[in-house]
Amino acid sequence: MVDIEKVLDEAMSRDASDVHLIFGLKPILRIIRDLVEANCADVLTEEDMVEIYDYFIRGNVEVNKVYEEERKIDMSYEYKDIRLRVNISSENGRPVFTLRLIKNTLPAYESLGIPSVVRQMVDQPQGLILVTGKTNSGKTTTLNALVDSINQNSNRKILSLENPVEFKHTSKNSVIVQKEVGFGKDVLSFTEGVKNSLREDCDIVIIRRDKR
Repeated sequence: MVDIEKVLDEAMSRDASDVHLIFGLKPILRIIRDLVEANCADVLTEEDMVEIYDYFIRGNVEVNKVYEEERKIDMSYEYKDIRLRVNISSENGRPVFTLRLIKNTLPAYESLGIPSVVRQMVDQPQGLILVTGKTNSGKTTTLNALVDSINQNSNRKILSLENPVEFKHTSKNSVIVQKEVGFGKDVLSFTEGVKNSLREDCDIVIIRRDKR
């Protein structure tokens, strides 16, 4: 049987950004832009896929219900000192897992190569900023770097609505509240989260949703 924690340990040691767990293949790691097989596991069997599913769901009836009804789910998971963004989908009735490894440290805003005018935008008293782009283009890193910059340099209340929560911020000069959106989570929907934000005395509301 597969040892999922050995796979995660190898992914961490090889600085992989993603792990793909698919029936009939060895665990696949994305390292920089290449897809390479993990060394610590054999080809995944049907029993392995069930075991991996149980590892992440951990008997949570509500989460299992969402997957059974929608055949897909996004969730966050903590392993050792990292966070994982876990996407479970389905192929031929079997679960398919895509794991994104989230580092606990953000790169300095200046190192991202983003024009300074973008940083200046967050200093405006009001407005709307959209962070868009293709998959793996750095949207989440850019957004979290901007949030961290505000958190350090401004005195505001920040409310973040996310599905799922990836990078965990801690309040610095600002106060930050991060809510995970979804059935059985902190708030049922983005709509409800935004409505309730009007009663939460927020200066900044962030909506981060992965669209798959």
